[in-house]
Amino acid sequence: MGWHAVDAVDDAVEATRRFLFPFNAVRWAKLALLVLLMGGGANAGVSVPTSPDARIGGVSGVAGELGTGTRTDAATLGNALSDLFAGASGDWLIVAAAVAAVVVVIGLSVASLSLRLVFYDALRTNEVRLWRPFLGRLRQAVGLFAASVALSAVATVPIALAVLAAVAAETPTGWGPIDSFAATAGSLPIGLAIAAGLVGSALVLLATLALRLTFEFVVPAMVLEDRGVIAGWRRVRQAIAGEWAELGAYLAVHFFVGVGIAVVSGTAFVIAGSAVVAVAGSALLLAAVPLGGLGALASTTAGIAAVAVVVTVAVATLVAVTLPVSVVTRSYLIAYEVATLGGIDPGLTLLHPDLDPDSTGADRDSTGADRDSTGPDRD
Repeated sequence: MGWHAVDAVDDAVEATRRFLFPFNAVRWAKLALLVLLMGGGANAGVSVPTSPDARIGGVSGVAGELGTGTRTDAATLGNALSDLFAGASGDWLIVAAAVAAVVVVIGLSVASLSLRLVFYDALRTNEVRLWRPFLGRLRQAVGLFAASVALSAVATVPIALAVLAAVAAETPTGWGPIDSFAATAGSLPIGLAIAAGLVGSALVLLATLALRLTFEFVVPAMVLEDRGVIAGWRRVRQAIAGEWAELGAYLAVHFFVGVGIAVVSGTAFVIAGSAVVAVAGSALLLAAVPLGGLGALASTTAGIAAVAVVVTVAVATLVAVTLPVSVVTRSYLIAYEVATLGGIDPGLTLLHPDLDPDSTGADRDSTGADRDSTGPDRD
C-alpha cells in the first residue's frame, strides 16, 4: 500500500511552487484577499431575550393605574399607555438588533465559506478569479455553513452538558430544569456515569473528525464535481471506505505539517511584530515630544489621536507584512490536503494539471479538460 499522505508532503511543495511562482502581483493580491477573508468553519451563537422585561408589566402595569376607578382621567391613561409602548418599543429594538446581528454573522460566515471554495477553484483551474466563482459557490457555502454548525453543535453539546452539570452541582442556578439535570447526573451509578462519559467522548471525537473531513476532503469533492455537502460526503465516503490506515496516516502527518506551519507562521509574526512594535514605539516617542511628554499621549486629545493613528498603522503594517507568509502556508496546507485526497482516489484529483506533480497537461484525460473549461468560475 502506498502512503499517499507521506508522498503528498513533497507533492504539495511542488504544487505550491507552481501555484505561486513566477511571482505575479495581481495574482498574489487576490490570493492575499482570499486568505485574509476565507473561513475554515462557522459557528454562530444566538442570545435573544425570550420575553419583555418586567417593567412593561403587560395589562397589570396599566391596571395598577386604572384599577381603583378614581384616577381614570385622560392624563393618567395617556401616561400609562405611553410607558407601556415606550417599554415595548425598547425591548423590540433589542430583539431586532439581536436578530440583525445574527443575520449579519450568518451572512459573513457564508460569504467567508464561499471565498474558501473560490480558493479551491483557483487550485482547480490555476486561475485566481473572485467575483463570479464567489457568486457561483454561494449555494454550496450555505450548505457547508449548515453542516458545520450542526457538526459543531454535536461536538460541543456533550462537553457543555458535562460542564453545566458540574457547575450546577456545586452552585445551584435556581432554574429548575438545570438543577434537576445536575442532580440526576450526580446521582448516576459510577458505572453508568463512566459509560455516559465514554459515549459522550466518542460522540465528540466522531463529530470533530467529521467536521475536519468536511473541510479537508468534502470541500474539494464539492468544488471538483459541483456537488452539495451531502453528495460530497457520499463521494468521499466511497473514496475512504476501507482506507482507514491511510486515513490514520493522513491525520498523523497532517498534525506534524500543521505544527511546522505554526512554527513558520509564529516565527514570522514574532520577527515582524518586533520590528513593527519598535518602529511604532519610536513614532510615539517622537509624537510625545511636542505634546509635553508621554503622559500627554493619554491625557490630551491630540495624544489620543496620535496613539490611535500609530496603532492603526502598526496593525495594518503587521498584517501586510505577514500576509505573504500566510498565503504560502495556507496554499501549502490546502495543497497537501487535496494532494492526499487525489492520491487516495485519483477520481478526486483537484489540482490543475499544471500544478499536479504527478500529471502533465498533455496527458490529462478529457474529463479533467472538460471540468476545467466548464467550471462556474469561467468569465
